[in-house]
Amino acid sequence: MNNSPSGVANKKHRASMNLFKVAYKIKRENSDEIYKAFGFKHLSDVTQYYVHPNNQSFEGTTSLCQPIGEAISLFSLLLTRFTAGRGNIEGEVYSSSESDGIYLKISLPDDWRSEGIVEPEVFMFRAATNMHRVVTFAAYTKDDVFIESNMEHLRPLNKLLAIFTGLLAHEMHKNDDIKKLLIDYAANPAADTFVNIHEDFYQNHKLEEYKLIYKDISGLNLSDHIRLSASYKVVLENLQTLGQLSLKPITGFGAEIFKEEYREYIPALSKEFMLPAALGSVCSAVAAGDALAVLLHGPAGTGKTISCKLMCQAIRLPIMETINCTENLDEFVLGKFLPEGEIIVFRESYVTKAIRDGGAVVFEEINFAKPQHIAFLNSLLDDNGFVRLDNGEVVRRNPNFRFFATMNLGYFGTKELNQALYNRFNFVVEVAALSDDAIKRMLVARVPECECVMEKMLGVYHKLKKKIESEELDVVISPRNLENWARLAKYDGYVRAAEKTMLPIAKCDRVLEDTIRGIIVLYKWS
Repeated sequence: MNNSPSGVANKKHRASMNLFKVAYKIKRENSDEIYKAFGFKHLSDVTQYYVHPNNQSFEGTTSLCQPIGEAISLFSLLLTRFTAGRGNIEGEVYSSSESDGIYLKISLPDDWRSEGIVEPEVFMFRAATNMHRVVTFAAYTKDDVFIESNMEHLRPLNKLLAIFTGLLAHEMHKNDDIKKLLIDYAANPAADTFVNIHEDFYQNHKLEEYKLIYKDISGLNLSDHIRLSASYKVVLENLQTLGQLSLKPITGFGAEIFKEEYREYIPALSKEFMLPAALGSVCSAVAAGDALAVLLHGPAGTGKTISCKLMCQAIRLPIMETINCTENLDEFVLGKFLPEGEIIVFRESYVTKAIRDGGAVVFEEINFAKPQHIAFLNSLLDDNGFVRLDNGEVVRRNPNFRFFATMNLGYFGTKELNQALYNRFNFVVEVAALSDDAIKRMLVARVPECECVMEKMLGVYHKLKKKIESEELDVVISPRNLENWARLAKYDGYVRAAEKTMLPIAKCDRVLEDTIRGIIVLYKWS
């Protein structure tokens, strides 16, 4: 076979070359499909799945290639063997004691030969990498005999398959983000994770030059190397534990804990809202007194304030006051002097009542607040919590007082919380974006007329969200926008209603407005 157009060395040694750029120029002669990769093909455009922040392609698109893609497929089979003990593949990954080099051996499953992915005589690859970007690799027969002949036995694509599989092992050992992605993918193969791994791997190394050496490395002394298969299994077990939700029942406050007149402030939300399962353990900790202050953060529209209310509903904790720090927070948050007849008296706020008598307060968008207006929180949330009112009275914190706060990250007008205040939160919880089922349940409950077009609305929502995230636009789309759209559509139709409810997302960016219009007209709304 003529390997000369490949750009991959036919000599035992060669000067450095950019492997990651070369990978996009090589594909199998008989097929451009990436084997065991969801039907993706060489140069498939997968922009809809993922765009790396450092993507510098002319059109900002993400594409795949056979050499990298099939290395991911092959290496994930070995990880499945490590982590789940199943599969028809053998191998091991070793790290040098200095952790600057990786040694990989990996067998090739029978179907990779029968399908023509590798040559019939190739049963195993070995590869060794080091910190100097030297990759030494070799192929072996069924009897583990080194196949010589200066690499002429390998098609260009299979040379890269061996090399990239070794480099993936190296990357996994050095890069914790890639390690998590690869182990997640081995446990639960998914197209978006595959694309994520491929693109991150490429972007991390697209400018690097590598020196390639083809020689027998089966006799390499591994006495000072560490087997990594056991550590990969531990990582998977920890990830699985992280994904397991506590099944313990939620414990709440007793019925007589709070004053009778305060019990009416215990939230009673409609059934369209459901407490996120991950917050169940936080609820119990709050009720037991193991958490005085909880901070929920995440993008707009993820239901952070609703989550606070659902938590308080679950543990029968009255919310005495909810304050939006962008609008309602001022220097009188604890109370103020007011005229009463001919005298001036001090009237404490419901925030102070909660501090004095027990109950919860919620500060929405706390990172919008002026520091001088929330300075009292440092003493309130301290071990011996108290506040000093403007009338000079010192109010000690009731044992059943709880503080909740929410905030969006990275939006215009926000600021970082003072570190001393941030450290006073017992739990800091990221609230994930609402699932499609949660959005459907909420919208249909509030605007029943939208049920027949719900899938189309979600299609618009996800297309816009992906564009905003991939292009890092300074705009936000949330389920609130969908609700406003659905409400006006009852009177104006979905296309015209979008002009007043969805286009404002663009904040007068005419190009983005045209994009939103283009997405909406893709669907038939009547």
